[in-house]
Formats: sequence, C-alpha cells, structure tokens
Amino acid sequence: VVSTALPESKNPEQVSVTVKAFMTAEMPHELIELLEKIVLQNSAFSNNPNLQNLLILTAIKADPSRVMDYVNRLDAFNGPEVGEIAAGNELYEEAFAIFKKFD
Repeated sequence: VVSTALPESKNPEQVSVTVKAFMTAEMPHELIELLEKIVLQNSAFSNNPNLQNLLILTAIKADPSRVMDYVNRLDAFNGPEVGEIAAGNELYEEAFAIFKKFD
C-alpha cells in the first residue's frame, strides 16, 4: 500500500481511509513513510494542507529529527498552530523556523 498503490492514487477517499487506518493502528513510522510518499513526491495531494499538517505533527511525536526538513520543504501547513505544538514539545529551533517562515 505504502510503496505503490496509494502514492499513485488520485482518489481522496482512498488516501483518507488509509491514513485513518494507520492512525487507528498506532503506526506512526509507517504513517510518516506513507505521507512522505504522498506529500513530498509530487502527487495529487502534495499541496494538501491537512496532509502536510499531519506529516509534521506525526513527526513531532514519533520522529522529531525529521521535523526541520519538513518545515523547510513544505509551505501549505498551518504555521502558527504547528509552531505552537512544536514549541510545546520542546522543538524550539523548529518552532522558531516555522514562526519565521510564516512571519
């Protein structure tokens, strides 16, 4: 699902159901892998703010080392909200970068 089927999908319902399944199963690392393929690799959903938010927020909780890269590469996420969450999780450099990016 992560490698081939979903990244090529143009159906938002398929993406939504799959993302929810990964969240329900509490598989954050697999969810990050999936979202990276959908959001970072020029799919129909690359500029989807909800998916960008979810990618960054999942990384904040499960793999903080990836957050700065996502902040630098993505532009459609909710900057003020994500910045507050990053700061609340003691990712101060990432929070500063987010607030600076979104003025």
